[in-house]
Amino acid sequence: MEKKMSEKRVRVRIAPSPTGDPHVGTAYIGLFNYVFAKHNGGDFLLRIEDTDRTRFSETSEQQIFNMMKWLGLNYDEGPDIGGNSGPYRQSERFSIYKEYAEKLVEKGEAYYCFCTPERLQKLRERQIAMKQAPGYDGHCRNLSKEEVEAKLAAGEPYVIRLKMPYEGETIVRDGLRGDIVFENSKIDDQVLLKSDGFPTYHLANIVDDHLMGITHVIRAEEWIASTPKHIQLYKAFGWDEPKWYHMPLLRNADKTKISKRKNPVSMNYYMEEGYLKEGLLNFLALMGWSFGGDKEIFTIDEMIENFSFDKISLGGPVFDLVKLGWVNNQHMRLKDLDELTKLAIPYFVKAGYYKDEDLSEEEYGKLRRIVEISREGAHTLKELPEIASIYFEDKFELPVVEEGMNKKERKSVEKLRSSLETETGKKSVELFQEKLSKLNENISEEEAKQLLHELQEELGEGPAAVIMPLRAVITGKARGADLYTVIAIIGKERTLNRIKNILK
Repeated sequence: MEKKMSEKRVRVRIAPSPTGDPHVGTAYIGLFNYVFAKHNGGDFLLRIEDTDRTRFSETSEQQIFNMMKWLGLNYDEGPDIGGNSGPYRQSERFSIYKEYAEKLVEKGEAYYCFCTPERLQKLRERQIAMKQAPGYDGHCRNLSKEEVEAKLAAGEPYVIRLKMPYEGETIVRDGLRGDIVFENSKIDDQVLLKSDGFPTYHLANIVDDHLMGITHVIRAEEWIASTPKHIQLYKAFGWDEPKWYHMPLLRNADKTKISKRKNPVSMNYYMEEGYLKEGLLNFLALMGWSFGGDKEIFTIDEMIENFSFDKISLGGPVFDLVKLGWVNNQHMRLKDLDELTKLAIPYFVKAGYYKDEDLSEEEYGKLRRIVEISREGAHTLKELPEIASIYFEDKFELPVVEEGMNKKERKSVEKLRSSLETETGKKSVELFQEKLSKLNENISEEEAKQLLHELQEELGEGPAAVIMPLRAVITGKARGADLYTVIAIIGKERTLNRIKNILK
């Protein structure tokens, strides 16, 4: 178990950009930050990194808030709830970044760079032609104070760059990977403040993390290459750096970074498809972490209790939708039936099975039973109406053998159709109609079960010979829920009407 942090209160954050739909990677990193904070009795912050105003979307920002709240990853501080370390939008902190960039210039840790875009482009082209790594050549690094003042007075556009050390090494002490060494000579002088006065990600990120008291930075491994720049910024300011943990990236089956071309990456997709938050969080946890033993299904509270970075696997976790479906199915089975039914109602309305979500007591009771049965084979809430169609669709035709069917499917269809052609099949249907017509409309499952049992006794036949033809005329399917359950749910009249429809 992770040792509790006693010397300093744990404070972690996620800092998504509000551009496009909320990304499943944000939920993944958010989960581990949240769990680590709660395991250690610390704080979890949400910060919006919206310095790229050309791509900013107010809708995207709101969707980030909605996603986090839907998942139950409730942050302690953030733009929409406030806190003592705000503002929590970078666009509201621009004056802070300019002030800190200029402080570094005063300390001799950063400098004004007046190079034009044209010069930088030519420099890049020359370096590529000479097969050199592209990077800034330090042209303005040693301008005299007088030269700088003259250029500023003349109104020349500038950026502020960090003075990276030319020699030595920067060591990233990663909590998951150990020490990662970078040669300083291969890292150029990064831009901190752009010519339009906007900060770069590097400056804003480090200043915000320091001022917000972030103690541990838990983020995706794609940021490892930027970390030496961040460490040098901490040194330049004279601040203590946080502890670094770079989580393995979510990957496609071919081990490439997860992308919308090969997997749905929008969290809106998973919410609309009807994945439970418990199932999705459980699956995302399995992407980088092992509970221990062979336990794969667990709650977020269990994860918080048992969390340790020692259980993180650095192998590229494959985002497998089949595995996600299995995990979600397990949570659908475990979920309180009434809660699951209420979550499922909108999907049944959308499927056209109800006019609106305001169900009568009788309708709700039947739907509750339908959900109870259907959830055994459903991977999402959206699949429930598909599986439960036999309870709602009275007009159907018997399946026929079609080209492309495999041997098992073909045999199943042939068996279903032929069951109606046997003498036993015909008698079963006829006697069933006669007996059912004498019962009340609201037949119970027990009564329907008893009726089917009586049929078998009177005809002197086993279940297969009697039930199969009845299943054919009542559901049109060879397999499915127990026939007595279907009869009880749809009632006497609908059952008889279905039989008449098929026999015609």
